[in-house]
Amino acid sequence: MTQRKLWGWFESDRVRLGNRVRWRGREFRVIAFAGLHVTLQPLPQPAALVEALYGEMAGAADFAVLDEAGDAVERTGLPPLGRVLLAVGKEDRKRALMWHRHMKEVETGIRPGRRVPRAGYDPATTTMEQRLRRKAAELDELDISISWRTLDDKRRRWKQAHENPLVLIIDGRKSRAPSPGGRTDPRLLEIMQEVTAILARSSGGRIGRAFDLVEERIATRYAKELEDPQEAKRLRLPRSTFYKRMHELGLSAVLLGTTRQRGAQASKPKKPYTTTYAVRPGQLMQIDTTPLRIKVLGDDGEVVSAEMTILIDVATRSIVALMIVPCVTGEGRPGQRVGGRATRTFDLVLTLAQAYAPMPTLPGWDPLTAASASALPFIKLREADPRFTEAAAARPVIHPRTIIIDQGSPYLSQHFEDVCSFLGIALLYARKEEPDDKPIVERVFSSFADSFSQHVAGWTGRTHAVRGRGIERQPLWTINEVQHMAHEWVALEYQQLPHEGLQHPELPGLTLSPNEMYAALVPGTGYRPRPLSPQDNRKLLLPAWVTITDKGFDIENRTYQNEAGELRLLAGLPSGLASPGKGGRWEARFNPYRPDVAWVYDHRGPGQWIKADFVHRRLLTDVHWTVDHWDEATAVVLADGGRKEHQAAIALAVKERRRRTRTAPPRHTRTGPWIPFKGPGLDVDAPVADPYAGIGEIDLDSITPYESVPIPARPTAVPAGVVPLAPDREGLAALFGDTQADADADADADEDLLPGADLGLPGMTERVEGEM
Repeated sequence: MTQRKLWGWFESDRVRLGNRVRWRGREFRVIAFAGLHVTLQPLPQPAALVEALYGEMAGAADFAVLDEAGDAVERTGLPPLGRVLLAVGKEDRKRALMWHRHMKEVETGIRPGRRVPRAGYDPATTTMEQRLRRKAAELDELDISISWRTLDDKRRRWKQAHENPLVLIIDGRKSRAPSPGGRTDPRLLEIMQEVTAILARSSGGRIGRAFDLVEERIATRYAKELEDPQEAKRLRLPRSTFYKRMHELGLSAVLLGTTRQRGAQASKPKKPYTTTYAVRPGQLMQIDTTPLRIKVLGDDGEVVSAEMTILIDVATRSIVALMIVPCVTGEGRPGQRVGGRATRTFDLVLTLAQAYAPMPTLPGWDPLTAASASALPFIKLREADPRFTEAAAARPVIHPRTIIIDQGSPYLSQHFEDVCSFLGIALLYARKEEPDDKPIVERVFSSFADSFSQHVAGWTGRTHAVRGRGIERQPLWTINEVQHMAHEWVALEYQQLPHEGLQHPELPGLTLSPNEMYAALVPGTGYRPRPLSPQDNRKLLLPAWVTITDKGFDIENRTYQNEAGELRLLAGLPSGLASPGKGGRWEARFNPYRPDVAWVYDHRGPGQWIKADFVHRRLLTDVHWTVDHWDEATAVVLADGGRKEHQAAIALAVKERRRRTRTAPPRHTRTGPWIPFKGPGLDVDAPVADPYAGIGEIDLDSITPYESVPIPARPTAVPAGVVPLAPDREGLAALFGDTQADADADADADEDLLPGADLGLPGMTERVEGEM
């Protein structure tokens, strides 16, 4: 522990209620404390109150406590002893408390926990030197060799630090670490770092090669400075001193390492590294992907492996999102592999989408998985977000602000960065092969294996050396089923069990569960729902830049067309976007797990999304298919002599393969009905208004018949020159099914009618006498 870290602990409580402070160039009066927040009243003129985080205010560079005259006062004040000791580990805490008790007895004569002084420590009869000598002799009996003068030096430092016990375990002679590089010019040290990074990516060599490259760069970059003899002496080192500096900085070990070690060292970001620390939900999160180590059934009913991605919040240790996908090795020649897949960029996007909506409970889950039965502030959350219903799972909704990611290819993709930018998420990159940069999520993987994975059929063990026999012959689960069980485990067990790393912010020593920690921290930050609309979800889909023609547009050898004809208005037109490398093409989006629909963004005017359907989607109405099934069927059609342009043949091949998988007898024992894998869906369709919304149940007894129109008492006269035609009785009889008695009655009625009467019957026409 360094002296600077130590002072950070007992400066934190130097502000009291009513103090006058300076922050961000203004003066305030502290009028209230509420959890992690402090309320400030601007001075000298009354103005709107300001609420801020205490840590952010007290940690500012220009912050100061002022006296009534407006001058900065000396920083004083010491937090409670328990809070001070939280800064060190368990062993250092014990040593600090031991020395603190001894110093208290020397200073006051009374040992903590006693009421009267022991013999030889009464201040009324002994001097300070006598008490120090007696304490040194007492410590010597405990095998702690220390002179009374050294003990007095410790006591003085302890008093100057306001009786902070942590200074008692610091050796003042070793508190300052030697500066790396000694007195070597910082410009020279920077060039040595650059040269080492370049050589780390090339083939291994000797340190003498680095010396030559450093000399070349100095001569090129500081040619004018080298004309001064004093500058030349500072910028040039003897070869022996150069080797010594390379060894002190650890650069020689980098050059002598293996290719993999040198590559990992070269990929490290610049120091200082960001520590994993957060005080607000969502302030900092960690995400990572790991093998699940559970054998599951894939889309074709065969045994496959799986990968799991977890997004975890640092402040509350809550698992915000979880995603399991199949991991299949591709087949075929290098460069033409078919069927291979693992965690992709879109899977990470679907993981992020889970952090913006409550997780619903699924059928068959334990009732204790509901948020209403957990430690979450369910009533408050439901008032703020109507999506928190009784069916919501006991897992908090935490919006990420900053996420620590590794340097895997899915995380470094442009689509993932664009989605994080759209959602307002900042990214921090961990170093390659450095799990210590994401310690929390790495530890959760181990807890997941201990509490969940090893109890699921298909568990293969942590390593191949301990794998059991006949794993593939066990009754296995599908990926969807394992994912549902994993979500239940998160809501039922992980989120509701106490975590040793979670201490109550106001009650040190009280261990909390992730849900309880969220309930303790969310009042200080608030919860503001951010539901993703269908338009927002469309921006999360995979992008594709397409050219629109009269036939529509193509995405991965699939043609899409809009039945309403909206795409024909854009056919042949350039998009006009200035995006480099897009060549005037239009922005389109599609879901690889549901590729039967795509969306084109018309940026002209207010901007709108145009929905387009796959032209052969009617051939696949009764099967669920993904882009992986399309690629597999394409490989089958090409192997049979077909071409990629034969989209109808590929669609039929997809349908045939999906039906064959669905109807074929199971090749492996099952624990339940087989469900093919399909990624979680995103709501991309705008809700359609229900025309019957708001209409209650109809009481049939209250319905009255509609009033009939009365028949005129006198027949209407036919206009002059118009003669009515007799109705076609046979046609009417055939239409209405008249009987013979009805026909005779109608004939008698016809005789009673006046000539030219308007019967008002269907088929009656009028003719002008001149045409008859």
